[in-house]
Amino acid sequence: MSFKSRGRKLYVSVIVFISMFALSLPAILAPLAKAESTPLYTWRNITIPGRGDISESRVSPDGSKLFVLQKDLASGRVNLLISANDGVSWSTFAAPEDANRLLVNSDGSKLVVRGKHGENAIYISTDGGRTWTKRNQFVADTARVLMSPDGSTLAMYWEHSLYADPMSISTDDGNTWVPKGSEYPDYVFNSGKMARRSNDGTLRQSTDYGMTWSTVGSSIDRANFSHDGKSVFDGFRTSIDSGANWNQLPKYPIDTIRTTELGGISNDGKKLFVTFKNDSIDDPSLPVFVSSNGGKTWQKWGDEGVSFSAVSMSADGSRIFATSQFTDPDYKSVYRLATLPRPQPATPGDTGTGTGGATAPSTTTTPSTGSSSSGTSAAATPSSTSSKKPEKSSSNLAETGVSIWVVSGLAVVAIAVGGLALRKRL
Repeated sequence: MSFKSRGRKLYVSVIVFISMFALSLPAILAPLAKAESTPLYTWRNITIPGRGDISESRVSPDGSKLFVLQKDLASGRVNLLISANDGVSWSTFAAPEDANRLLVNSDGSKLVVRGKHGENAIYISTDGGRTWTKRNQFVADTARVLMSPDGSTLAMYWEHSLYADPMSISTDDGNTWVPKGSEYPDYVFNSGKMARRSNDGTLRQSTDYGMTWSTVGSSIDRANFSHDGKSVFDGFRTSIDSGANWNQLPKYPIDTIRTTELGGISNDGKKLFVTFKNDSIDDPSLPVFVSSNGGKTWQKWGDEGVSFSAVSMSADGSRIFATSQFTDPDYKSVYRLATLPRPQPATPGDTGTGTGGATAPSTTTTPSTGSSSSGTSAAATPSSTSSKKPEKSSSNLAETGVSIWVVSGLAVVAIAVGGLALRKRL
């Protein structure tokens, strides 16, 4: 074969290769484009069994469980209802008499409630609400009790004290209390970190269990912290450095005269929820607005006949649990859960959709541990290092001359057309 003929065939092969690669490029990039699209929350109504008043509701920070305190109408007994499958089914446990102010740690294994009026006690459960231990040392009826997400630290102070009594902490589930500083936290985080909004609007933080405090950032109207204490939402702005610097929301949910009532933010600062109170008229409705992209777009779930009295968010923002109960016939009791897909951990050669936990309810779930959410995936062999040969995928389309290798999670395409072949050297 002449040099000219070989050159012409090589030229044709190169042109064909480029054309086929261009046609294949959208398919290669489609998963990346899909991954960058903003997921939307899916809201659905939840049925809570039993007949009684729902006083409080919570979602555990890891999103694995829903908690409800319900007072039975017939017996007056307070029950703790727990769901580990997004409200599909519930387990019921007896709670202390007139239990209130429910606190839940990361995976829902440790719970704290206040006892009945005049008892001056808190009750702690370390087995997910099945049994309770009473602690009444230094705990008055007017005391406020907070718990860190990991459950290791309890903080207590008197909300309506005439004196500057010191705040106290306990690191042994309320058995003993140690006096600390005279400033009172609004949030207690892990490892001794605390935060509060002072009366003059400044944001104050402590890293030594409340012994000393320092001012951080500018003044704010209100502060909603993420579970890890790094992200803050004041209703109009967000911060991802504990309030040192702020970013204005790119879009505000409503344009009427209302003020924020409830709010929350995820650890990554991208998932938000907020409810509003109408200042101009006597309107108790507080429809919930949610955002999964840092406030660039918002979804509304709720109407003017619904007022959500309790809203809580998981640490990763994948679960938002909202409850509202009314005896007024003009308003209806509503229990709703908003869910986001949870991405599965990336594995070499994984061709899954990456949607992780589906928004549709399932009858069985495996609760994740810790404050971060986790998904279930098949075990995979770690990706090859640069010193090892890449493993060839089973998707070898020999008929079309297209071969695909997976190298550290990236697809490498080899196309053989005519006299040209681009292959991985072994």
